[in-house]
Amino acid sequence: MTVPTPQTASAAVQLSVALIVAATHASLGIGRAGTLPWRLPTDMALFRLVTSAPGGPSTASLQPAVVMGRKSWESIPKKFRPLKNRVNVVLSRTVTDFGPGTHTFSSLSQALSALSPTPPPASTIPPVSSIYIIGGAEIYTEAFKHPATSRVFLTTVYADEEALQCDTFLPDFRSTGEWEQKPTADLRRLLHDMECHEAVQLIPEDGDRVKENGLEYAFTLWEKR
Repeated sequence: MTVPTPQTASAAVQLSVALIVAATHASLGIGRAGTLPWRLPTDMALFRLVTSAPGGPSTASLQPAVVMGRKSWESIPKKFRPLKNRVNVVLSRTVTDFGPGTHTFSSLSQALSALSPTPPPASTIPPVSSIYIIGGAEIYTEAFKHPATSRVFLTTVYADEEALQCDTFLPDFRSTGEWEQKPTADLRRLLHDMECHEAVQLIPEDGDRVKENGLEYAFTLWEKR
């Protein structure tokens, strides 16, 4: 468990925050009965590559942080926990320790204040290169309201939403006017700058949809205006 003192939180340099998530096109559905309503191998590969990318030459020696709620942590198969090559941060108001390789905070704001490429000497959290919010819905919703959130890696899933029966949704950030969808070329350029070259190869240059397991989906990038 890692709970920063007030001095630790105030001393940390605030990194920008990115959300990474797959959601249906119309309603932004992201889950059903606590699980993903689809199996999209290429999307999972992109998730792994992006959230473990060094971020560029200046941060090559640092790992990114992935921030998630308790339910999202528990939904990860035990053999994959903690997620490799990433600083695993779990948010919970009731559980104080999720085992080796994790850092626990009671709130998102507390976690984001402690995560930094240059943490103070007293910090028990390693330096991080970047911060990714990876779920669930409550954490995503809170992250959209946080001033440090500036980017969303959104996998847009085109499917029969009635058949998927999602019961968990993102807030419709696309209609607020605060966010702009960037061209596919910008997404590919960003991943290249992050030295995430394998991920670049997964994204069609023309923005075409990927087709897998009876579904179609597209990788998109949104940035705060």
